[in-house]
Amino acid sequence: MLELYPWHTSQWQLLDSAITQNKLHHALLLTGPDGIGLGHFANLLAARLLCHHAGAQFMCDNCKSCVLFKAGNHPDLMHLEPEEAGKQIKVELIRELIAYMQQTNQYGRKKIAVIDPAEAMNRSSANSLLKTLEEPPPDTLIILISHQPGLLPVTIRSRCQRLIFPPSYSATTLSWLLQNATGNNIDMAEILEIAQGAPLKALQLLEQDPVGKRQSLLQDLVDIRRTNINVVKIAEKWLSFGANEVLLWLMSFFQQMTHLKLDPGNPQTGNSDSQPYLQELANELDLVGLVACYDAAMQHYQALRGPFNLNEQSILEDMIIYWQSSANYS
Repeated sequence: MLELYPWHTSQWQLLDSAITQNKLHHALLLTGPDGIGLGHFANLLAARLLCHHAGAQFMCDNCKSCVLFKAGNHPDLMHLEPEEAGKQIKVELIRELIAYMQQTNQYGRKKIAVIDPAEAMNRSSANSLLKTLEEPPPDTLIILISHQPGLLPVTIRSRCQRLIFPPSYSATTLSWLLQNATGNNIDMAEILEIAQGAPLKALQLLEQDPVGKRQSLLQDLVDIRRTNINVVKIAEKWLSFGANEVLLWLMSFFQQMTHLKLDPGNPQTGNSDSQPYLQELANELDLVGLVACYDAAMQHYQALRGPFNLNEQSILEDMIIYWQSSANYS
């Protein structure tokens, strides 16, 4: 049976109340950071709505509908995504979805479509979907998932009920991480901070030797300031770590350096192994420079997550050069 993540409880209760009162909106827009579990929540909701036991808060796991759902071939559930990762959702796919939603339900109580990520729809796709959002067929539900809802047309957003899933740093979330992460001697709160409050992203980071990666990246930051390094080789190394993950780590480093600049000798996290490196680097830059480095890492991270399919190697090289220039002019 699918698990309800503890940081999804309030959103689930909101929809559970709407379902019980037969007031569920025909179109939902789930928004939140990557790694917060929007796709999981959408599946959990779809399973509950398709289950033949209408009074249950979750799927029963045993009825014909639940068996089909678990097998991944429920005829009343459609998942729509780009044909290739990072590509657009073409208008032909949306037309297929519209035709699908107009068909009669076969097993479930609703016909459900999940579009993920919704911001991958191009202008033609979004316009084609509008009429269905305005005049939905009976007993249908469209769930749009978006980590960047600002990229969606206002006309799409205004026709959906939006559920926001904010970053979660709660004690309950940390407890869940501790229960689901094994064999990692690391400050879980720091990992969650690096993952920007996205617990599933934190788990992903934990699977990638975060201690070794952190130390390697810190040493690289020191070397860039001390020696003539090969930008391309450093970027290739960082790329092997994962470009998005590296930029998240860099944001964390710059944030911790800023804290140490404001309060020297008082580390923000419990990782004593990295504190001397961070303190040394923090002493060499002024506060404005540290904040500028954080902003640069954030902008590069957001650029990679945007719709333009940028070259990750080039993005990392640009970040290294930016840090290198801060060394030259601090």
